[in-house]
Amino acid sequence: MTSIDTIERTNCLLAAGDAVYAARQTGLYRIGAGGDERNLYRSWLPDQDLPTLAIAAAGKLLLAGINGGVARSEDGGIRWKAHHFRAPAPLVTSLALSPAFDEDGCVLAGAFEDGAFRSTDGGESWTAVNHGLFDHSVYALALSPQFDSDGIAYAGTGSGIYRSDNGGTLWWDLTMPAGDETVLSLALAESGALYAGCETHGLLRSNDAGLSWEALLETDGALNSVALAKDGAIIAQVDDGLWLSRDDGASWSDIASENVDCMSLGADGETLRLALADGSIRQSSL
Repeated sequence: MTSIDTIERTNCLLAAGDAVYAARQTGLYRIGAGGDERNLYRSWLPDQDLPTLAIAAAGKLLLAGINGGVARSEDGGIRWKAHHFRAPAPLVTSLALSPAFDEDGCVLAGAFEDGAFRSTDGGESWTAVNHGLFDHSVYALALSPQFDSDGIAYAGTGSGIYRSDNGGTLWWDLTMPAGDETVLSLALAESGALYAGCETHGLLRSNDAGLSWEALLETDGALNSVALAKDGAIIAQVDDGLWLSRDDGASWSDIASENVDCMSLGADGETLRLALADGSIRQSSL
């Protein structure tokens, strides 16, 4: 029998410092400027694959969403500790750092079938924050740019979007145009405009905190990711393709028709990185 080498899917991509981090089924990979890859878990778990779905970083602190909780490293991935959430072990699908993380140490985590969790000590300890969050399948999180003062957070779930005005302590659901919609991705603009990528209803936007919505992009596939560029451009990943709008969603151009696992927009709001199905990382300026 002929063996076939398969390339594993990249679930999440994040640029931090001088490296790019890729969350994959076998672990968390650091990709250096020269293209060299290293699984950061190997010195910690040399004989074990650890599927990772989400990444967050602040300086040398790395947080990775894993099955059972969050893996945490304070030294850029040299040493790790697993912080397990309450049983049954949740699968952490999303992580969102407070914009004032260096001061408040606050981070929210979303889990598949187990809701939302919050840490106020940089990821050392976690508390479930599910009051009012009746759908516990959380796929995406978005925090207000003024989260440290206004506490506004959004959670995309299997049946729509929930909002919190107190950092996740209490949630309530927003009314969506087509009723229950699976929301796979979220983005929040400085203006407060909320963008929601849906499984079957394309890209929606609300300029009034979810009271009303407009459709920006109708699709035949799942809108897996949405990002807002510094120059006002909107980037949307639909299935494994990529679409770009430079006129506030009035028109769209296809900039990558296939083979995109996931995308990441740099902190500069200009550098777009794509994880492709062949395992490569492509970088370009918008």
